[in-house]
Amino acid sequence: MIDDLRFAICASTRNSWRGIRLAALALFLSTLNFQLSTCFAQGSLTPPGAPAPTMKTLDQTEPRTPISSAPFTISVPGSYYLTTNLTGSSGANGITIASSHVTLDLDGFALLGASGSGNGILISGLCTNVTVRNGTVRGWGTNCIQVTSPLSHNLVFERLNLSDSGADALFAYASVISECTINGSGAAGLRVVFSTVRDCAVTACAGNAISAYYCTLRDCKASASGLLGIYITAGTVVGCMVEDNQLSGIYVDAPGCQILGNTCRGNNLSNNPNHADIFVNASNNRLENNQVTAGVGNTNAGIATVSGYVGNVIIRNSVVGHGAKSYAVIAGQQIIGPVITTYGTITNSNPWANFSF
Repeated sequence: MIDDLRFAICASTRNSWRGIRLAALALFLSTLNFQLSTCFAQGSLTPPGAPAPTMKTLDQTEPRTPISSAPFTISVPGSYYLTTNLTGSSGANGITIASSHVTLDLDGFALLGASGSGNGILISGLCTNVTVRNGTVRGWGTNCIQVTSPLSHNLVFERLNLSDSGADALFAYASVISECTINGSGAAGLRVVFSTVRDCAVTACAGNAISAYYCTLRDCKASASGLLGIYITAGTVVGCMVEDNQLSGIYVDAPGCQILGNTCRGNNLSNNPNHADIFVNASNNRLENNQVTAGVGNTNAGIATVSGYVGNVIIRNSVVGHGAKSYAVIAGQQIIGPVITTYGTITNSNPWANFSF
């Protein structure tokens, strides 16, 4: 009896401690805040719809228009590019631009002429804001590049190699022409009006290397032409190298020109008495700081003016190798600095002196 009572008391005690422990555990757990939905949020489970394309279209990656054959006519504004070398055909132009607001990128390729072909690139009619760049135009029957309308303007030609044209390499109006190389044209290398030409090299043309009307020429080279190196009317020639041309190196043919800081060497290879390294056939021009050197056997003038034209300012030039004809200038008609002809220390106090050796 006593044993049964002792067992009952022990069992009751164990049950009481178990209850106490369970109650304490429940109380502890109630203090915790399990916000699992916040810690592991997955967003909306509603499908977003059909998948959309993520890749760019061809027009987005290359928005320009390709040109893969010639002849080709550009009749709407835009940007165009060559995809390969193209060869023209007899009686046709290579690429005709008949619209304003056009950029033509040769993209390093060549536009090649054929026997009896026309112009390599023809800018037809009144066009504005046209750029042609980056490639070669060679061997066309007429001009490599021609602008037909004198009213065209805002044209740019840059980084072009032009050669072996039947007529002019480049004939343009109201243009900026830069970093172009021209070799071997049937007439002029550059024939330009109301334009700026800089950093261009023109050589071995049958006519004048550069014929420029109301233009600025800067840092160009004009050499080995069949006629004049540079023909200029009412413009400026600055920092150019002009050498080994058959007639005059620089020929000034209108008032108001500035011929500044050029190097003229070995021009008038034909030894023509009516030409010179720098020849002035007009009044009221300025020749300053030019370096002139005679070619072998040239007995004609270094710098010359024509009788009847007056008011040309000729100062601070150096002429070497032309002897007594270094300055063939009509006395009393021009404004010319004194000419120093002796070696040694310069003692002349006049800062406008010319030199002759």
